[in-house]
Formats: sequence, structure tokens, C-alpha cells
Amino acid sequence: MNTDSLWVATVEHVALPMINVGYIQLLREHRGLSQTDLGNKVGLPPETIAIWEKGERTPSIGELAAVARALGVPLEVFLEEKAACTPPHDRDGQAKSRGSILPAQTEPTLLFRADDPKVWTPALKALVLKRALAYAEIEKGIGEVAVSPPQMPVETYGPYAVERYADDVRDFLGVEHAPLGDVIARLEERGLKILLIPLPAHVSGLSAYTESLGAVIVVNDNHPVERQFFTALHELAHLICHRQDFARPEKTVDRNLFVTAVRSTREKLANHLAGAVLLPRDVLERELQAFRHRWVPEAMLLDLKLRYGISMRTVLVRAAQIGIISRKQCGQQIGVLNKKYGKDKEPLELRREFYNPAWQNDQSQLPKSRLERLVFQALSLDIVSASRAAEVLGVPMEDVRKRASFWWSSGASAL
Repeated sequence: MNTDSLWVATVEHVALPMINVGYIQLLREHRGLSQTDLGNKVGLPPETIAIWEKGERTPSIGELAAVARALGVPLEVFLEEKAACTPPHDRDGQAKSRGSILPAQTEPTLLFRADDPKVWTPALKALVLKRALAYAEIEKGIGEVAVSPPQMPVETYGPYAVERYADDVRDFLGVEHAPLGDVIARLEERGLKILLIPLPAHVSGLSAYTESLGAVIVVNDNHPVERQFFTALHELAHLICHRQDFARPEKTVDRNLFVTAVRSTREKLANHLAGAVLLPRDVLERELQAFRHRWVPEAMLLDLKLRYGISMRTVLVRAAQIGIISRKQCGQQIGVLNKKYGKDKEPLELRREFYNPAWQNDQSQLPKSRLERLVFQALSLDIVSASRAAEVLGVPMEDVRKRASFWWSSGASAL
């Protein structure tokens, strides 16, 4: 996609696009760049970058194109249309694109879903689509197919039924009663695309889907590990039970009380299913049988958190869901945790390396994600270039060069 060209017609044909600078900081930090680094890449002082990110001034289209090139994203990421666009037509009545900000009809797209649909800004949609297309390109190059989880449409929330659904999901993930370990790695092993992207603090995750690209789960890279695990399974629940919402995004718009109630029901189901997959009913009954209708010690909650990768608060919610403790006691114990640690904090910060050997050494040559593994496989087979590998992974070329030799059995780099 040519990020330097932007089709702009006269105002009789199109409402000029608005520039959205809200994602400059997000994408800059995702690339690991400081304001000075980005300023150096685009030939501007860091103070200018700071002014843009604060919304005090809007960059020109030319400046924004330079930022897009520096961050490796399409210019369209930063553009929002004020109104529907009608491009000029040629003599045959066909719309002329000429670098149009409108997506080509033949270009793959995604169907998006979020607990709050408003978080799917054009910028975020463009970023996720770009990452998903790059992921699918690598998959196709080495002969892997796009994967989506099995579909099991559910319109109503039944707590007992959800416990049964959890067993089916664990079967899909290849586990029975054992802890899931690294949930993100577990989902990736099943062929699902998991994207860790910095998101606003109030957004835990999002998901997208299409037949050609498969399922994409976006998880907030800034959140604690146990919350990331829960979020990934929450979005998986929507992909399994509510895939019809992806095809009918307008149905999720909050327009009336009925739609609000439907959304609330879907969120309850997804939250319950995520917790039940992390900590199944029979496992929790065995673990907490000595504390039935009794106060659950904090040490016990910590132990379960570490072994099952689940927050202490979610353990309490699960215990209430299956009747080990009352909902009143659940609220009381969560209140104690809130008072002691704060509403968003818990003791013992979980880390991916607790569950995944690839994360135990920052210098390890082992891939830390499915995408990394596929990219380096493709690189070792000369399916992609080193520069494309660096672009897909969002890392410097030097990092790719250092790790590439590990993937050649001869030990000789082809770079």
C-alpha cells in the first residue's frame, strides 16, 4: 500500500478526512521509540511530537505520511472520514481509486467485535488488519492454514450450561483437568492469532474474525499477565458462542435497553466461561473442599493464582459461582483485597516465564510466540526477506540478524 498517496477529490465529491493523532503515541510506544527517536526519523524536534500527542496541534498530511512511514503503518491509520465518500467515476461508471482511503473491494477485511464497539476506531482497525494480514502472509508462505475455534452459538446465559461448555473448550485446547499454563501460548498452539498490542487502560481486549484470515484475538500488552490470560479466553468465548455478532456489528450498538441487556448477557457468559476454562468446577471443588462455606485464606488464593494463572478475585468469583462460598462472602473477601492492595492490584505479579520456558531468558533464541516461530521458519526457507521479517515482527533488523543464524542448520547466515 502506498502511504505517500492519498486520493483527495473536490468537496463536491468527498468530505475531507479528519486527522486523528490519538494513535501516534500508542504506535510509537509499541515500536519502542521515544519522542526523540520518532522526531529523528521524521526530521522534527521531539517537542513537536509531544505537541501532536497532546492534541495541541495537528500535523499536516505530509508530516503524517512521514510519521506513518517511520512507524510502519498505512497513512490511513490516522485518518477518519467525516462522512461517506463518493469518489469520482470514469467513463464506464466505475469508481476511481487513485490511492483512495476507501479499502479496495478485493482486499481481505475483518469483522470486528468489542465489549464497547466505540473502541474500534479506524486507527485501531487499520493496525489490527495490517498485523493480521502480515500474520496470514507468513502462514500461507509456509503452508499453514488460518484457524478459527469451533462455533457453538449461544443466545442465553445459563450458569450450569457454561460449566459444560468449559469442558468442551478445554478439549479444544488439548487439556482436561491440568492447569492451562501459558494461556496465550496454548491458544497459539491451536493456530489462533494472538496480538499483544498496547491499548487504553480501560480496554482489556478485542477480537476479529473472517473465514479467510481466521480468528484474531487482541490483548492489552500493558495489563498484568493473569488479566491477559483471562482476556484471551474471554474473547475466545465470544468467538465460539457469539460469532454472529461479528457478522452483524450493528446489532451490538447500544441503542436501547433490550440491546443493552443482550450485551450484558453475552458479557456474563464470556466472563463465566473464561473463568471456568481457567479453573474448572471439579478442580476448584477438590482444591477448596476444606473451605466450603468458610473464609478462604489469602495464602490459598495465592497458591491457586500461581498454579492456574488466574487472579485471586476470579478464584473467589468462581468459588461463588459453584456454591463453595456465598456471593456475600465473595464480595466481602474481594472488598478486603481491594482495601489491602487497591482495586487493580494483587500480591504476586505473574510473569510469562513462570509458565513458558521461552520467556525464562531474555537472551534465549527460542521463539516467544507462534508468529515469531513462523517468521523465522519462513526466513530460514528464504520465503521472506530479513527486512520483511523485521517488519512483521516489529523489531529492528539487527535483532533479526542476531537470531537468524540459530535457524540455519549449517550455522551460516544467508543475510
